[in-house]
Amino acid sequence: MPRQKKDFLLNPVVIIIIVIIAVISVFNFYQNTTKINQIETQISEIETQIAKEKAKNEKLEKQIKNSDDNEYIEEIAREKLGLVKPGEKLLIPVESENKNENQEKDKNDKKN
Repeated sequence: MPRQKKDFLLNPVVIIIIVIIAVISVFNFYQNTTKINQIETQISEIETQIAKEKAKNEKLEKQIKNSDDNEYIEEIAREKLGLVKPGEKLLIPVESENKNENQEKDKNDKKN
């Protein structure tokens, strides 16, 4: 009887089946490892995005809390709406226009 078990394991068909099962197992292991790595990368990207959104949310919550503060309202009125207090004068820098005019004069001088 023991002779038949030994012959059975040495049978080429059994060896081929075992090799095929081993190759399929290795292939599946590789695919699963690759999927796990991709999922871990996605998780880290999503965690980074969550952290950014939490920081943004905290900033917005802080703005909401400050929205009742008179100093915050005044700051927004000055920056966004261009409002001034009575007696103040609003100064608008004209520097960029002067630079454009000087550049055009320089170009005209070079052409002549």
